[in-house]
This record gives sequence, structure tokens and C-alpha cells, in this order.
Amino acid sequence: MTPQALRRKIKGFDASPPITLSFERELAKQGTWSAEGVWYTSQKEHWLGWLSEYDGPGAYGRKTSVVRSAEFAYNHVVCPPMVLWLGEASGVKPSLMIQAKKAALGASRKLQGKCAAIRRIVPWSKIEGSLLNSATTDSLMRAYSIKELLRAVRRLSATAPQSDKLSKGGYETHQDHWIGWLKEYDGPGYYGRSDWSVDARAVYQRLANGRMIVWLSEAAGEDPKRIKAAITEMKRHGNGRKQTEAKIVRSHLPWEQVATLLFK
Repeated sequence: MTPQALRRKIKGFDASPPITLSFERELAKQGTWSAEGVWYTSQKEHWLGWLSEYDGPGAYGRKTSVVRSAEFAYNHVVCPPMVLWLGEASGVKPSLMIQAKKAALGASRKLQGKCAAIRRIVPWSKIEGSLLNSATTDSLMRAYSIKELLRAVRRLSATAPQSDKLSKGGYETHQDHWIGWLKEYDGPGYYGRSDWSVDARAVYQRLANGRMIVWLSEAAGEDPKRIKAAITEMKRHGNGRKQTEAKIVRSHLPWEQVATLLFK
């Protein structure tokens, strides 16, 4: 299973299953893990953001562009609640998840040790078995066309308070930039595209402009806190590189979340 196939499965899972929530509370009491200051609001969101660009360096600065498997991703997570959540949310037996939770709480204070304790009881093979038996399918979200995205962009407000403070690259608004970009996406256009027979998601994933991506989510109605977090990380770690900035923003504002706001 690829990281992107795992991500598509995860989209349909419960964000807040009870065993994981209690695990987070107990870890916080131990002082070994805290949800304070993190960009995500749930372990589901954490997984979706983490996997959104697992085939590249992403916001986490991965050192390789080699395509990895979902098993590799699972075995290299170093956030204990994240590891436990995937097992519980995918449908592994609650009794086994409780056993894994207890093992992690009793393991060393290091996050790696707690993750290893969970994986010893809930190895990838059990996760994959539950995922393959899940009613969640890869067709949860349909592909939207570029024309549908263009119509959605036209319906949005051109102004968005946080995005308006960012450079518009010579355009009057970020919306104007989006419209101009999408209107010519069925051909090579100004940017010399070699392949334009793609859907809206591909357009979003290829865009190397973090400011445009931020505006799209903000104008579509995304939580202002998530917008602020994306902008902060983009400015802090983007180093002025457009590709890097765009990847950072997408890790906070993945296409699936944007699409649910744009096409609701």
C-alpha cells in the first residue's frame, strides 16, 4: 500500500476515537507528550497532513524523494498518539488497542520507545488487514475538473484578511491570479505546461505559490487559526523558495480539506 492510498483510507475515519483521546490525556499527565503548540487539531489531521506529501521532503524536511510504502511511514512515526490512533480508527480490536496503550504508558519516557511498544502489539500487518476490510474506499472523494475549480474560485470573496497581507505578485488580488492561471490551464499557457490533462487536485498539488494556496483556503472558509499556522510556518521555514513554501502550506491545508469547503 502506498502512502497516498493510506491517506485516502484515513479520510473516512473517526477523528476522535475514545482510546486515543484517553491516551493523549494520560501522556500529558506523564509529561511525555503535549498537544500544545501543534498545528493539527486531531491525530487524523496529523496523519493527513503528514502523508499529503510523503513522496517529497514536505514540511517535515524528509531527506529523500524515494517513494516509500505506507508500512514504512507507519514504522517511522515518532508520535505515540498518532500511531495508536491509526490502529484504533482503522478497526483493530479495542482489547488489543487498550493493551497497546498500556504498554506505551509503561514504556520509556522517550517517544520512540512508546511508539515501538505500540507497534510490537499492533504491527503494520494488523493495520493493513483492518484497512483492507474497511468499508472506506478510495472513491470517497470524486475528482473535480479544472472548470469546476475555476467556477468555485469565481464564487469566492476576493478579499481575505490574512491572505491580503501577503504579496500578490503583481495581481490586484489572489483571486485574479487564480482565475488567470486556471483560464489557460487547458493548454501550455504562459507557464509552458507540458501536461494539462489533469484534475483540480493535480493543479493544487503542482502550484508553486504558497500565498495563492493560503488565499484559496481562507476565502473558502477555513478556520483562521489553521490559516495563521500555515502562514507562520511558510514564513519561518520557506526560506523564500516557492516550492518549499507551497509544500509547507499544503501540509497544513491539504486538498481534501480545501475541496470539502469549495464544493460543499
